[in-house]
Amino acid sequence: MRLALALCLALLPLAACSDRTDEEVRGHVALVVNQEGSGVIVAADKLARYGRRAIPTIESAMHTANATGKKNLILALRKIADPEAVPLLAHVAVHDPAPDVRREAEWTLKQWAATGAAPLAERAKAALRAMDEARSTEEAG
Repeated sequence: MRLALALCLALLPLAACSDRTDEEVRGHVALVVNQEGSGVIVAADKLARYGRRAIPTIESAMHTANATGKKNLILALRKIADPEAVPLLAHVAVHDPAPDVRREAEWTLKQWAATGAAPLAERAKAALRAMDEARSTEEAG
């Protein structure tokens, strides 16, 4: 019993850090979505420091952001440069209603594919191939 209590007390600060981190990520995502100019760059750079942990919050924001906000979120994903962002960008590149948002997502994937840095480049190349195949099938059928 004492061991369980000690373990709970030891892990409590970690939970508080996690909550604070989540709040900070949400705040930076809100800035990226709602601001323009240098404020977006600063917030995107801060999100890049959180890395992979910021991707789910960015994905959630993609559903409700306007086209400018979505392009800013793509900028943040570009700065994060994590392979876990590839499926989200591929989805946006194919399904977003705004052509400029689709182009921005696809451009980011092409940039990552050209870097040659594995595994990011490999996942980006695979996503681009799948997108091309889907387009070919769509055009043929």
